Amino acid sequence: MINIIDTFKDYEICFHDKLDSPVEDKIDLWKRCYISKYPELEKKCKDGYESKGYSWRRIAQEKVFNRTEKDFNKMTCAHRNILEAMKNINTRAEEVFNLDLDINLVLYCGLCNSAGWVDTYNGKRAVLYGIDKIAELNWHTIQKIESLISHGLCHVVHFQIRGEDNLPGNVELNNYNKGIWSLYEEGFAQFFQYKLLGKEADSRGRAWIEECRINERQLKKLYLEALHDEGKGTRDFFGDWFKVLEISDVGYFLGAELVRKLYIQYNIAYIAQLPFIEIEKQVMNFLEN
Repeated sequence: MINIIDTFKDYEICFHDKLDSPVEDKIDLWKRCYISKYPELEKKCKDGYESKGYSWRRIAQEKVFNRTEKDFNKMTCAHRNILEAMKNINTRAEEVFNLDLDINLVLYCGLCNSAGWVDTYNGKRAVLYGIDKIAELNWHTIQKIESLISHGLCHVVHFQIRGEDNLPGNVELNNYNKGIWSLYEEGFAQFFQYKLLGKEADSRGRAWIEECRINERQLKKLYLEALHDEGKGTRDFFGDWFKVLEISDVGYFLGAELVRKLYIQYNIAYIAQLPFIEIEKQVMNFLEN
């Protein structure tokens, strides 16, 4: 069963008549009136930055609550469209993957951490949808919301079949191995997102797919080089804050093309459970050809 935990209602009550408040007041309001009601969520939002060496408060000041007034209407639209898009998603997931998912879907407004990320919440597998981040990215329309939700659910399917969420524990944690894993992991979710939707559609728009496809050969070359970058690795290929060839999130496109080729030969379960040594072999073959 897919259980929806909707915290946005509390956020809306806190902010609807305080949108023109100073940034510092809005940060205090977020902490005191809203996020303190959800301590697990608060910890995830703050740790998401602090663990990477960023100050969550500085992010809040410079990238989040200076946008609240401008983005509020888009947030309410995103919230409405998420609830609408969820109506038939469980049925479609069962048809494509033959799985009955037991997960929480959390709708929240944090620190623009992510539009959608897979984690745990209340002791259960969860997909957390950041409504503030969705609004910032202009992904609040029903078409883009459908793609976003499908992508998150495909991650859940992958982890459920595979039995693990991250780079296998027996594999050394370095930028090379993380880059191999990221292409495979995000590629699985990106490609099967298309299967779940019944079309090649993405929150970033059709133009993003076409631009990536035009530059695919060069993007492969650059990803291969980035794998051996001991300092930065493949970070620039994932996340809307980074760009390669002036295109953001190109790692998702490359990963989908990798999995598309695997799907010609193998079924979903086989692809989802590939051992790391085989993942590495397939990724390198894909990038070098």
